[in-house]
Amino acid sequence: MPVAVTASVLAAGLTACGTVEQLSAAQKVSKAFDKVGDGKSAGFTLSIAATPEQVAAFARSTENGAGKGLVGSAREHEMDEATAKAVSGLSVSVAVSADKPLKEVEAFKNAGKNAGKGDKNTDLALDKSLRVSYRLTDRSGTALLEYRQVEATGYLHADTKGLVKLLGQDPSEVDRLRNGLPGELKPLGDVLDGKWVSFDLQALADQAKQSDAGKADAGKADPSAAPTADPEFTDQLLGSIKDALGRTVTYEDKGKKDGAEHLWVSAPARQLVDEMYKAVKPLSAKFPKQLGDFPDQAPSDVPDRRIGVDLYLKNGAFSSATFDLAQLAETVEPGVEFPVKLAFDQAAPNVQAPADAVKLTGDQLVGTVAGLATARGAGGVDLEDSEGDLVPTTVPLNDPQLKELAALGVPESMARAYNEMGLSFEDIKRVAQRATPSKV
Repeated sequence: MPVAVTASVLAAGLTACGTVEQLSAAQKVSKAFDKVGDGKSAGFTLSIAATPEQVAAFARSTENGAGKGLVGSAREHEMDEATAKAVSGLSVSVAVSADKPLKEVEAFKNAGKNAGKGDKNTDLALDKSLRVSYRLTDRSGTALLEYRQVEATGYLHADTKGLVKLLGQDPSEVDRLRNGLPGELKPLGDVLDGKWVSFDLQALADQAKQSDAGKADAGKADPSAAPTADPEFTDQLLGSIKDALGRTVTYEDKGKKDGAEHLWVSAPARQLVDEMYKAVKPLSAKFPKQLGDFPDQAPSDVPDRRIGVDLYLKNGAFSSATFDLAQLAETVEPGVEFPVKLAFDQAAPNVQAPADAVKLTGDQLVGTVAGLATARGAGGVDLEDSEGDLVPTTVPLNDPQLKELAALGVPESMARAYNEMGLSFEDIKRVAQRATPSKV
């Protein structure tokens, strides 16, 4: 949906002050994205369209330049063939379906109107008329990570060995971690085993409110509300952005390609950023405070070159877009490309609840997520030493800490398991407090 909004703003901005040729192309794009919400389902897939050879060449080119680019600083070794092959073809898919046109779903219609105020009509997760799925897949189409939402129930599945392999590590690490888990961490074991797990989204929302209420009763500061903006400010902001885009973005009709209308949308990158900054700066005082201070100047590291995206329309509706990420690299060798593709399908399959999912309570879910987040690197842990043994990088828990955690509902065996995976005493304490708000 954000993609559709962005494209509509682009088209509207150009329509305001474009040539006849550009006006026609912009109108095509605007109408194409307007159709996204007309259907009862929609599917978007963002994929790395670069071949393994292109991935390796891009990494090599950016590393051999000034050491700056999308892959970060220069490395001692070039990307190996296995890693390049694993990166190529990765994709993230989002599917949404409902029993009525998406543009009529209350959560979409009211999004942003009462954000952060607990309005059930703005919460996508609690809308039982909406079914959603997110999938991370490899080049073979195997789902490495998948989340579904059906009837306000969340479902999660992970191919942990596939994810570890994608990172260039030994999948047997998962077995070693799995075999060392205590009984109290069975839900984490179910995830590591590749089972579907489910959780009640309404119960989680109620638990979060209870936790917030507990903090307020304890005299702690209320949690910051979600950033919101009044409709007048939103209209002014969109108007300013449209004006800036109209001055910089151009549309070119490239004719037909494989049965689809091909349009090229481009802009001088640095000029576009400067124009956007100048257009939005006068409104900076009205920005929600939760977003932080407005920058003193526009980003200076934007490449001084023209960049663009290929858009494809079928039957007047958006079909796909292709963008070369190499355009954004500060230094890249001539001929090197790193294409990514966004594809849209209005006939996306209906999202269904998986069978035989293991049901998790709120505290089990929090503990499972914490365990997954810290099981490999995220919690400052290095799973192996030179002999292949598990090596915790956090300070071991002492007896008083174990007693305090036990009082919060964390058994000693579970606390020690979390500690071995990289969680410190304070980390485990926060997990326990989130899982049992009445004990905060």
